Amino acid sequence: MADFVGKGYVIAPAGYGKTHLIARAVQASTRRQLVLTHTYAGVNAISKKMQLLRVPPSRYQIDTIASWALRTCLYFPKTSKWKKDNPTKNDWGKLYAACTALLDRPFVQHVVKCSYGGVYVDEYQDCSNQQHELMEAVGQLLPCRLLGDPMQAIFGFDEQPVDWETAIYPNYQLLGELKTPWRWKLAGADELGQWLGQARALLLESKQLPLDEQLPVGVRRYSVDLNEFGNRKRLRVFFDFLKTDDSVSAIHSGDQKSKNKTYKLAQSLAGKFSSLEEVEGKDLHRFVKKIDSAKSPGERLRQTIVFSKGCCNAVDGVLTAATRRGEAGKVTKTTKCPETLEAANRYLATGSCTDMAALIRLIRGRPEVTIYRRDLLNRMMGVLRTHEENPGLTFTEAANPYQREFRYSGRPIRHNKLIGTTLLVKGLEYDHAIVLEAESMTSKDLYVALTRGAKSVTIVTVSGAIPG
Repeated sequence: MADFVGKGYVIAPAGYGKTHLIARAVQASTRRQLVLTHTYAGVNAISKKMQLLRVPPSRYQIDTIASWALRTCLYFPKTSKWKKDNPTKNDWGKLYAACTALLDRPFVQHVVKCSYGGVYVDEYQDCSNQQHELMEAVGQLLPCRLLGDPMQAIFGFDEQPVDWETAIYPNYQLLGELKTPWRWKLAGADELGQWLGQARALLLESKQLPLDEQLPVGVRRYSVDLNEFGNRKRLRVFFDFLKTDDSVSAIHSGDQKSKNKTYKLAQSLAGKFSSLEEVEGKDLHRFVKKIDSAKSPGERLRQTIVFSKGCCNAVDGVLTAATRRGEAGKVTKTTKCPETLEAANRYLATGSCTDMAALIRLIRGRPEVTIYRRDLLNRMMGVLRTHEENPGLTFTEAANPYQREFRYSGRPIRHNKLIGTTLLVKGLEYDHAIVLEAESMTSKDLYVALTRGAKSVTIVTVSGAIPG
């Protein structure tokens, strides 16, 4: 694949060594390669594989299609006529069109050809038509190799995703199809890998997976209704995995209702499993705007407490009644957490991000407080640091460069017991996967969820066959 100089594609089922193939191909290249993917999880996964295989960083640049398009347009703002460094949902289509037009300019083509010897585009099933048009323009300048799996096309767009039947198969050369389930082979879970291969074939034909029959080693069905809140056994499956240091991901479907369930579930588990956040940071920016628009110090303090309670359990218990009301309080002999009260009083007086960060750190540091949205909390602390370094900016203005840097660098994953959606975990690998409410998933969401665990898959469902 490294020597291929035209336009080609590889069919790569989940866990069959696609990331390894990209890294080895880049390693064998003589010039720097542009490696693009669709998700920020994918950026981290490919980066880790490059590091593991000791591919020199000078050989590659890894980015999402969105971030690369944005950066390219911002390099040439006069020519691209693009100046927004923090696009909103409605801006992205215009951005891709602007970048496609930019690549038609000879001097930009010269820069791209001098910068890269070729391009690899991962997770190609997730490209929109506009992204495909952009990659077509890149493919006119560089050897272009696409890697993907139509069974993992779970992202939704305002327009239809690229149609492989009309856009890829007739116009790109088939370079091969990966056949070995390396993720499970390397984990010593051959039976699981074989079962997932059979599951993929069934789901590809829109058939159900039977769960009432004997399941192979590494596959377990846990029959419980997660919405039956009075059932004491409802959360037992999660506590089983706390006994291991292995990484575990519990996975809901990708719709908004399921996303909200991940937060509630993480809260119910007292942060022992932490929820993953969407990269766009909608909840983060919503809070930032509320702080900036607060009309009084008391309202600003109350909003900070609301945010802390949205990330942590037991927050009210470490705050005085006055602090909860957004008022200054007085330390007495009966004050449970005097240092927290004093920090809240300082924040009321100054309104500074330094004092906001100090208050949040004290709240989360209390032993009775548990964090269930670590991802969101850590990102807020990052915005606060950015504001401390740039005090002349508004809080919202400080959030924008932080978000841009976050978009470029990808999501750091520090906690190894996680709850997320298929949209957030696609492209990631864990030791164990817990598939939540499997009967309600689409075939493609189900396939993505099932293939995240290298050692085992636990399917939580009351149905005897999935999807329902």
